[in-house]
Amino acid sequence: MRNRKTKNSRAIQEKDNSRMLQLISFTVPVIIMLGYFMYRKMFPFGNSSILTVDMGQQYIDFYSYFRNTLLHHFSELFYSFQNTLGGGMWGTWAYYLFSPFNLILLFTPGKWLTFGVMLVTLLKIGCSGWTFSKLLLKEKWQKGYLVPALSITYALNGFVVANMLNIMWLDAVVFLPLVVLGIENLFDNHSKWVYPVFLAIVLVTNYYMGYMVCIFAVLYFIWAFVRHSDQIQSKWKVIRSFIGRSLLSAGMAAIVLLPTFFEILGTKAQYNTKSFQWKFDYSPWKMLPKFLVGGFNFDQMPKGTPNIFVGTLVLIGIVCYFTSKQIKTKEKVATFGVSAFFVLSLCYQPLDLFWHAMQFPVWYPYRFSYIVCFWLILIAARGLLKLERLSRLQLILCIIMLGGIVEYSFFNIKKFGFLRSTNIVISSVIILGFLILLSYPIKKWLKLSLLALTTVEIGANAALSLNPIDYVKQSDFAGYISAVNDALKDIRPGKNEFYRISKTFERSKDDPMQCNYYGTDEFNSMLYPKTSEFMNKIGNSSGDNYTAYSNGTLFTDSFLGIKYMMNQTDASSSVLTPYSTRMDLANDPQVNGTEKVSIFQNLKVLPLGFAASPDILDVKLQTAAPIQNQNAIAAGLTGDKNLKIFGTYKNLSVVYSNLKDEGNNNYTKLNQNQVATIEMPFTPKTNNPYYLTIGPAFSNNAASFAINNQSITQTSDFNSPMVLNVSPGNQKGKKQTLTITLGNNSLQLDSFALYYLNMKKYDSVINKLNDHPFKITHFSNTKISGTIDTPKKQVLMTTIPAQKGWHVKVDGKTVKTKTALNEFLAVPLSAGKHKVTFTYCPPYLILGTIITIGSIGILVVLNKKDKQKTKKDAKSSK
Repeated sequence: MRNRKTKNSRAIQEKDNSRMLQLISFTVPVIIMLGYFMYRKMFPFGNSSILTVDMGQQYIDFYSYFRNTLLHHFSELFYSFQNTLGGGMWGTWAYYLFSPFNLILLFTPGKWLTFGVMLVTLLKIGCSGWTFSKLLLKEKWQKGYLVPALSITYALNGFVVANMLNIMWLDAVVFLPLVVLGIENLFDNHSKWVYPVFLAIVLVTNYYMGYMVCIFAVLYFIWAFVRHSDQIQSKWKVIRSFIGRSLLSAGMAAIVLLPTFFEILGTKAQYNTKSFQWKFDYSPWKMLPKFLVGGFNFDQMPKGTPNIFVGTLVLIGIVCYFTSKQIKTKEKVATFGVSAFFVLSLCYQPLDLFWHAMQFPVWYPYRFSYIVCFWLILIAARGLLKLERLSRLQLILCIIMLGGIVEYSFFNIKKFGFLRSTNIVISSVIILGFLILLSYPIKKWLKLSLLALTTVEIGANAALSLNPIDYVKQSDFAGYISAVNDALKDIRPGKNEFYRISKTFERSKDDPMQCNYYGTDEFNSMLYPKTSEFMNKIGNSSGDNYTAYSNGTLFTDSFLGIKYMMNQTDASSSVLTPYSTRMDLANDPQVNGTEKVSIFQNLKVLPLGFAASPDILDVKLQTAAPIQNQNAIAAGLTGDKNLKIFGTYKNLSVVYSNLKDEGNNNYTKLNQNQVATIEMPFTPKTNNPYYLTIGPAFSNNAASFAINNQSITQTSDFNSPMVLNVSPGNQKGKKQTLTITLGNNSLQLDSFALYYLNMKKYDSVINKLNDHPFKITHFSNTKISGTIDTPKKQVLMTTIPAQKGWHVKVDGKTVKTKTALNEFLAVPLSAGKHKVTFTYCPPYLILGTIITIGSIGILVVLNKKDKQKTKKDAKSSK
């Protein structure tokens, strides 16, 4: 009886110790980062915020959309007209928003959203430390205070610190240890459900990181198989179990993966790399400085070496692992093989591309480095497990390795922009501290000292790495959102209404998602290329993953259903940053605005759908011809092939100052130290608005524009000809002088021409198209119903992007749709009155749901059988 009580008390004590170690593993990294956020005075601790780079320009707006969708407009989970002109959202959720941690954001509205993001970041970091500690304790790979020491290192490894702003990737860091724990369970015949469940969770929260975890799961299983090979009774049974449960993981995630995969085929997969070089991107030893504290700065974001900082204790632990006599040789060989594969992956281009699903990353290179960090820390944990103190050999090897890293970094400091002598000194002192401590027998006090020193090193790395990064002021973020929301109060569409709203200023291209209105802009990795191409072809700034309606005309405003245009009242406002000048808005009446925002109403706006000539189906838009394309659209919609609503201003005189003509429209400065200008005086013969087309040579602030000495704002980021509004109209007979000032020493005047919009023809076209509108009787983002009366055989032309997933019924019968302008849905109609219903469902969502439910059912049955077998084996062993 006494022995049983003693065993029970020991079990309780071990459980309490385990809980304490896990609590430390969770709490310490949270305290480190919370302290740093407070030091940087991030809201609510000051006027800074956690917003920087893509977090400030993209993700924060998605989180606002996340709140609005779950709290108010659930249909936007599948499709949203806030996504540029309209787009499927399932893939966006799968990449950015399916993290369960995001539910915290439901409690942080408005300006508090930045604080909510901070809480999510802290919680993910803390949970990463907790899950890693759980793995170490469950597998008995480490004990005592070395558990939190290594767990803290994992929670704030180099990848996490460098990618803290990409918090949608951190779920994989949280759940990776549990995936590995699940794989280990397959060998122990214990809780076999853990592996498939947590791998499925990784795939659901972020399929991109999940893809990388799947690769690692295969590598890890092979390594674990070698490690356990002596104890495995039925090797094929274990292999079948791993393969089967891996497939079950994919099956349970099918509700997300299947529709997302289909969406990727039409978005991100369009940019897959089709060729690469069999070469090293850089010499492997250039990774060495990344093992020192502070091995990161802003320049490392777009292009840098892998962020693999894991701390000194881990590096020493790796030496101990390979020199340990208690670890079998075959395990070391397998470990070396996996490690060599990782080293090659971090610098050999084909393997790097393989980890990134055959797409070179746009910014944030080597995104799988969190797996490398996990691997290094795990190996170190096993190496330090039975270490009593560093042997002479181990000490010498550690000095050689760590000293080599310091020496190489010191003598090559000028080659690495993120390296500073201060960082090298701090690292050297910390390295010396670890070597001294580990020269003594490892007792409880020593483990506590190692934990303390690890905390100092990890905290120093986080601070030194993040200090060079600039963050958005909370007042700028909150002020902008407040100003736009105030302006939108009275102009948002009512129930069963639809129209778009645009603006001449921006905080980010995802403003429509942040402020909850149907807009025209978007910055999203899941953007449909055809939408971007269309925007380019009508003269707007668009790229592979963004669209910006920066250079509209009165005609494109009407065609795209833009009923209201917001314009900053004060162009010098620090809150609202202008990105285009639209003088032609003077043709529209001004409605109630605010002190900061003027609002113009488009009285000639077209509805979401309207009757148009079938000729629009035959219109093919040209490349690099935005005005010609707008003429073609107008002609196609009306069926008048000779119609041209834009005319060319002929005999435009050009005066060059301090410029030499090099031929082929190329001009260079005669004197590089003096200002060079191009002046174009012209006198409008009508009261029509005028537009200038400019080529991509004008991008990146290559030139600035002014009309009659009044500055014209032009977006700097574009790769195809833009349409620049240079005169509002009502200037008949008044001389205008357009001045272009070069920002560089040379300039090419490509796609350079002056046009005017014939207002009479424009009014006639819009009035004609408005005669037979699609009258909406029900509107949601996934179902639109209405009626239309067509006088003859025509098409219902819409400005709904023609993405698969839309289904249309006319008078209750399913019809096949057409695609107009290679972008929009068009529905052929016979003469008469019709009821038309558009419905949207993500392709393969229903099939994916069925597979997910079936896979969960299979896992439940398998788990029940496993439990019955375990009980049976337990009885037979007695």
